Amino acid sequence: MLPFNFFDVMPSYDAAEVFYVRIDPEVSLSGELLKALYYLLWFPGYFGFNWNALYDCLRDLGWIPCRKVVLVHNALPNLPAEDLTVYLEVLRDAVLDWAGDEAHELEVFFRAADRRAVEALLAS
Repeated sequence: MLPFNFFDVMPSYDAAEVFYVRIDPEVSLSGELLKALYYLLWFPGYFGFNWNALYDCLRDLGWIPCRKVVLVHNALPNLPAEDLTVYLEVLRDAVLDWAGDEAHELEVFFRAADRRAVEALLAS
């Protein structure tokens, strides 16, 4: 069972209560994705622009004023399969690690049409 949410209709939230981020579907390089996340999630200046740094920052989020943080993917990032798998693993682990935590809650959304691809990448 994946800790992600899958949508047919774009999820919406009250912007005053949720830190809502949409990932650009045109991202095609891991460096671009990490840079986009750096800016969108207000990562601290020490962010190392690698997968380990992404995980570390997703497990902190102390600089974000909202308890709930939502990442929405209108499409899977167009990354090589190996990079996309690592990205999905980082997201999965961060979501699971926040489960039941009072400081923050991390929700990650993908299109329902991408469910099988996400499941296949994480099963490999």
